[in-house]
Order: sequence, then structure tokens, then C-alpha cells
Amino acid sequence: MEVPSRRKPVMYCVCLFFVVNFFLEISDAFYLPGSYMHTYSTGDHIYAKVNSLTSIETELPYSYYSLPYCKPLGGIKKSAENLGELLRGDQIDNSPYLFSMNV
Repeated sequence: MEVPSRRKPVMYCVCLFFVVNFFLEISDAFYLPGSYMHTYSTGDHIYAKVNSLTSIETELPYSYYSLPYCKPLGGIKKSAENLGELLRGDQIDNSPYLFSMNV
């Protein structure tokens, strides 16, 4: 009776690791959870958002606008885009800052 070798599964795992590592090193793409691909043309407007502020003094985050920063003219609007932001306690709001692509 032949005893199954434990080397085969280990060799498969090692080979798989090197193949995956090779493809990860040659790729230029990345994925940021909650983001999506968007193409901008020259002059397109890019609206900046602000997040909550953290402190080393307390565990709770501060609202960005609890400090005397410039507020948007149309008022502050919450803009959480996914469930992960809500679960992490992120307070994403609009901002008065506007950028233009390639300008």
C-alpha cells in the first residue's frame, strides 16, 4: 500500500504563489474599495469631498465642519457612497473646493 505524498500539494501552492505574484508585479491597476473608474476630459469639473477628522485624544471622529473651515455655499450635504463608509464611521460631506482637469 502506497502512502500519499504531502509534497505534491505543497509544490502546487508554491507554484501558484509565484504565478500570482508574477502577475501582480506586472500589473499597473489597483482597486480602491468604494471607487469606480471614471474618465475625465480637459476642463471637466472635479468636486472634492471631505472626511471626518480623527484625534489622538478621543476615539470618536470629529465632523470636518466642527472646526472653522470654509463651508460650501449651497450648505453641507452628506454623501456616503457605500455601506463600508457608514460602518467605519466616515462622515463624508461635500466641500467648497472645485478643481478642473488638466487646468
